[in-house]
Formats: sequence, C-alpha cells, structure tokens
Amino acid sequence: MKLRLGSLLLAFVCLAGWTTLASAQIQFDRPKTEPPLPNPYTINIPRDQILKTVREVLKTCSIPVDEEASKPVESKLVTKYVVFTKGVTARTDLEHLSNLPASEVHNWTQGRYSLEINALPLDEKRSQLQVIVRLQGQVADVVGTKWIDSPSNGTAEDEILRSLASRILGIDLSLNSKNRRRIFNCEF
Repeated sequence: MKLRLGSLLLAFVCLAGWTTLASAQIQFDRPKTEPPLPNPYTINIPRDQILKTVREVLKTCSIPVDEEASKPVESKLVTKYVVFTKGVTARTDLEHLSNLPASEVHNWTQGRYSLEINALPLDEKRSQLQVIVRLQGQVADVVGTKWIDSPSNGTAEDEILRSLASRILGIDLSLNSKNRRRIFNCEF
C-alpha cells in the first residue's frame, strides 16, 4: 500500500512538472502581430507642417539632408547616406532590414541607409507621409571595399513611418508599449 501511494505521489509530481513545462512552451494568449502602416500614411495635417517636423527630427538625429537631391517644392526630402552598423553585427543588421543578395557570399563590414521622405498633399488639410529607405552594405574584397545595394524588406520603412507619424500627431503608434520613437540608432 505504501509503495502504491509513493508511486502515485511520484507520478502526480512528475505530471505537475510536465504540465508546467508544457504550458511554458505553449502560449495560448500569444499577442497578434500588428500589420505595417500603409505607406504612404494619410495624416490630417498640412504638408508644410509635416515637412517642418521631419526636418526637426532629422536635425535632432544628426541625419544630413541632401539639398541637391531634395525637392522642397515637390515636398521631397532626401538624406545623405549614414552608416548605422559596423563590424561583426553588420550582416545580422542588414539581414533584419533587407533582403541580402543570396547568390553571393560576402564579408559584410558596414551598413548604411539613405531616406527619402515625401509629403504628398491630398487637400489643404490632409497629406500623405511616405518613407522610402535605401540600404547598402559594404563588402570587403581582395581588391578593396565596395557598396552593394540591398533592397529593403519594409521593416525600416514601417518603424520610421510609425516614429514620424507619432511625432507629428502626438500619439503612440509604436509596435512596443514603451512609446519609443526611433530612426535606426537615434531615439527622439
């Protein structure tokens, strides 16, 4: 009788342990992933105010505006290339934000980006904010180094669009609950 009671108690403890482990592996209340914002994103604010806020954010983040490529009359701001990653993490950072060329194996040493931000007017009170990110990775060859274009997968555009729209509208559109507004390495 004591042997059966001990075995039953051991089985109950093991079952309780496995249940705890199994419930840690299965997540019933998994949060839904939020879809990306539409790009361009419609905002009920005039384009001049949008461009003013975007210029302030770019200045705060020390992202230089390329005045030759920008067309303020057309509400288009283009930035110069800015390095956002170097060294060992360059490949991982580039893979997170872009679709690296799969046919070639490279030793990625740096990653840089350029932003194109458009404020498209709909009427005098509404505009659309559009963000385009151009990513490049630097590779080391026998001859030297060169920059290779890498098409964006949309992650950077969505994060920057959410950050700028949050700043312009004064509400939180970020994916995380910490209300962080970021453009790559710059938090504003």
